[in-house]
Amino acid sequence: MEQKGKTKKLLTAYLRRLTNLSGNNRSLFLPRLRAEQFLDIHSLSQLNKEKSFSIVEALIAQKKKILCPVQDSRLEISNEASRKLRNIQRLDHFLFEERGSKDLHLGWPFIRGKFSDGTNVRCPLLFFPVELVVENNQWVIQSRGDITFNKSFLLAYSYYNQVSPGEDLLEENFEDVDRDSTVFRTNLYQFLQKANIEIHFNPDNYRDELTSFLDFKKEEFEENHRNGELKLFPEAVVGIFPQAGSYLVPDYLDLLATEKIQDLEEFFIQRNGAETNPTSRGIFDFIHRVKEDKVHSAFPMDVWQENSLKAVKLGNSLVVQGPPGTGKSQLICNLICDSMAAGKRILVVCQKRAALDVVYARLQTLQLAPFLGLVHDFKSDRREIYEKIASQIDRVDEYKSKNNSLDAIQLDRKFLQISHRIDQIMEDIQEFRHALFDEKEAGISIKELYLRSDPSSNVINLKQEFQHFKLDNIGGFLTILKSLTYYARQFDERNHP
Repeated sequence: MEQKGKTKKLLTAYLRRLTNLSGNNRSLFLPRLRAEQFLDIHSLSQLNKEKSFSIVEALIAQKKKILCPVQDSRLEISNEASRKLRNIQRLDHFLFEERGSKDLHLGWPFIRGKFSDGTNVRCPLLFFPVELVVENNQWVIQSRGDITFNKSFLLAYSYYNQVSPGEDLLEENFEDVDRDSTVFRTNLYQFLQKANIEIHFNPDNYRDELTSFLDFKKEEFEENHRNGELKLFPEAVVGIFPQAGSYLVPDYLDLLATEKIQDLEEFFIQRNGAETNPTSRGIFDFIHRVKEDKVHSAFPMDVWQENSLKAVKLGNSLVVQGPPGTGKSQLICNLICDSMAAGKRILVVCQKRAALDVVYARLQTLQLAPFLGLVHDFKSDRREIYEKIASQIDRVDEYKSKNNSLDAIQLDRKFLQISHRIDQIMEDIQEFRHALFDEKEAGISIKELYLRSDPSSNVINLKQEFQHFKLDNIGGFLTILKSLTYYARQFDERNHP
């Protein structure tokens, strides 16, 4: 039960790391619009000579829609909207180049209120993945994928209101829903009812109109809304709504709800077919195949990280996966340090800028920054890299002097001594391990024999004879021994004839 509790606690911790369910997540709480990231769709009303709701209507039908002219010498409000759209488009392109993700969405309608525990909510119910393009001097919005429910909201609703998440809603893409806007909204209402999502779907949402997105201060918002009350409003916003971080959460919720995993270590061993296959056991155990003095890891390692590093040293390719906080970046840093110590050149590439920054920051703590070139933009970072290269060339003699110094020689000698001692200890431990789990002599391991024994009971010393006793045939021998003991007790009596 204790192990089960630890596993549940660990899975819950990983779940919270994956999805930000706090008020900092703009997909959950958006009190006001940042000009460089969001635009109120209602502010575009009549700029294309139509009501603002026509934009939502077009996206429901998966059609393009003109928003406003790129430049209008007669209308300042149109030019201001164009400027905001251009900023959002640039940010969308920048984030795609940096992260490889497309985060531009139109959100509609908006949920406003509080969860049962008092957590503030002001976010879209639906997300329309969109692109902003310029065609014939007009800003055009077009769909780039399936309509989805706001997964962050559904997961937060499940978490804070202590109800199971609507699995059907999490996977819904509206592919089979009629694209007439009125029918679409009716189906949307039915989806929420079926999933028992308590949101007040007021009649205003059935009018073919949008309302302006109102800005709130946090204190004002909390005063005007009560716990457990959620209401829909016909507001629509186009902007950057990152969604990638929440897609693993349903799997964690399922593991917690069904309690499928009792022991995490046992679970991962079972997931690896090679580990569970007796004929292949040991094939992927690299720890004892690389001597300690050949490993130059600058950061602490657990057994799995050490095995991965030594697998790479032996020329293997591998995939390392795991939730945030399980040591992937630490392993990457150790791989870099080990390769640098071996005189190799290393290239680390990543889809996300933040991940590279984490690795770079850790290596900086070891004073390795002069040997690292961090490239986010090859144009703007070029100068710093050239300066580092020039500095390295100028300091070649200094590095040679340090490497040949008495301190370096003594350090190298001490490293070899400690490494050889570690190897010796590991060999001794391996011998103990093999002895403890060897079943050849008695048909059962020493460890199991020890666990089955009772030190307080009477014993017979079988130091010479134990090899003749096997676990699978000892039952018959014990039956005979008990019979002989019974007769011996009788025949050994002094008054026996």
